[in-house]
Amino acid sequence: MNKCPCGSMIEYSICCGSYIDGSAIPATPEALMRSRYTAYSQANIDYIKKTMRGSPLTNFDATEAKIWAKGVTWLGLKVLKAYQDELNSHKGYVEFIARFRENHQPKKLHEVSEFAYEDGRWFYTAGLEPKKSTPVKASRNAPCPCGSQKKFKNCCLVK
Repeated sequence: MNKCPCGSMIEYSICCGSYIDGSAIPATPEALMRSRYTAYSQANIDYIKKTMRGSPLTNFDATEAKIWAKGVTWLGLKVLKAYQDELNSHKGYVEFIARFRENHQPKKLHEVSEFAYEDGRWFYTAGLEPKKSTPVKASRNAPCPCGSQKKFKNCCLVK
């Protein structure tokens, strides 16, 4: 079984794979966010672009996004909270942490993404401006920040 990179523990083809290949439409903001994470892990920037609306799409540089996505190793996704706006059911939010390794350094992106329901589907419309990723500090014998449960010195620490 080929598990989905989004961390759902479900087979890829019936999880995010069905959204990315167009055979299904994500029914919730969380499902869309997970599929976008998976698309980034595959450097599938066409899907990322297709699932955006508003200023993120206007300012999106597909070439730069593809270079960046190919240059990192994706380590995992943790959804902290997913909810819909109480006053507007066409707005949804997902807070998550995406862990990755860039230039041999473990990093993380912590974001609250905003989604809008338009024309029968969800779209990414905004997110807190991600801060520049900084290396996660860990002592040699501490658990690795990538979440592997190994010691840092036996996992992501560059020797």
